[in-house]
Amino acid sequence: MSFYRIVFSIAGLCVLIVSLTLPTSCSEDKSQYVQVKFACKTTINVTDTGVDTQDAYVCSGNKVTWNANNHVFTVFFKNGCPFQSGCKEIDNQKPTAGPIISSVSTTIYDYGIVVDGKLFDPHIIGGGN
Repeated sequence: MSFYRIVFSIAGLCVLIVSLTLPTSCSEDKSQYVQVKFACKTTINVTDTGVDTQDAYVCSGNKVTWNANNHVFTVFFKNGCPFQSGCKEIDNQKPTAGPIISSVSTTIYDYGIVVDGKLFDPHIIGGGN
């Protein structure tokens, strides 16, 4: 092997190593944001399959009414109550709760609803003012 060939091979290898170790734009962490808008729900319709809105966003200060639509239902919250009025009696006899508790961050409240003896698992999403 000639001397020039060895020198060019070593130089080529050095250029390759240096180019692989240089930072690229892919390694920079750039935050990206997406703005999403949801309609505020004040009415949730009770159906044969639970409710018409599985994930209902409720805006600060709003009340929520579950429309029975000739169903017998009971609502219960699993991990905390989102309403200032409490969550103990939300059913087809007392279908309105609220207003929702104001919060800086968006919070998902998992609740259950028993409709005509069948259990369903929707959510109330509140906060994010």
